Amino acid sequence: MNYEWLTQTPIAHRGLHSEGVSENSMAAFAAAEMAGYAIELDVQQIRDGAIAVFHDVTLDRMTDRGGFLADLSAFDLKETRLVGNGEPIPTIDAVLENIRAPLYIEIKSYGEAGMLEKRLLSLLRHFKSNAVIASMNPKSLIWFRQNAPDIPRGVISCRFDAPEDARPFLERRRLRALKYNNAIKPAFISYALDALPYWRVSWRRKLLKTPVLAWTVRNAADLEKAKKVADNFVFEGFDPRTKPAEPVVPAVQPAVPVVPVVQEAAISEIGTTAI
Repeated sequence: MNYEWLTQTPIAHRGLHSEGVSENSMAAFAAAEMAGYAIELDVQQIRDGAIAVFHDVTLDRMTDRGGFLADLSAFDLKETRLVGNGEPIPTIDAVLENIRAPLYIEIKSYGEAGMLEKRLLSLLRHFKSNAVIASMNPKSLIWFRQNAPDIPRGVISCRFDAPEDARPFLERRRLRALKYNNAIKPAFISYALDALPYWRVSWRRKLLKTPVLAWTVRNAADLEKAKKVADNFVFEGFDPRTKPAEPVVPAVQPAVPVVPVVQEAAISEIGTTAI
């Protein structure tokens, strides 16, 4: 599998979404594929074990119903409509079956690795997709290192200073400082653009030659900064191949990340002395 796209092809954040084209929808993914972009998307496991392509923990912002995504079944996904274009919430199965563009799959999980990772790996093997996986959860990435070392895995990180982040303070410090990299052995680092440059990222990029992706690029100024501090970028709201950047009106306002409270100890047993 050729993964050169990871550093050469701009990555559309939740697909190429705009007014009338919902984020993380099949229409957004098809638009990104047609435009020649790679695609970033989010996956979460739901009640019956299916894997939904959806960013938020709750349904309120992006659908015609309320409640928690995790409480839905695969049947419920078909009956739930996305704000913007009225499509159902897609499953990762549908994306892998219909989209041939390179995929950057963000695993949104907050505890132990398990059914989500196993099912996702099975689907990636079946469809032979040109995909990489990434996550803020070290346990998911370590699971993929142990069970699918051939699939590139990336650490997603940022300042972790959002007041609504329910992770313990010390855990957020570890994640920000990339303290689990020794256990993960990432193929790339995906770091928040607003937190770059950051010396822990810069020296890995320079000395270890670890590719760095910056997120999220939303305008021409962001793009110029990303080109200086990263090897590629995740973008939304404009066409990065057009200068000056032409704004794209989003279908809905971007989400404020919410991290569910996970009743477990900080991840200390997997190694924090890291590169």
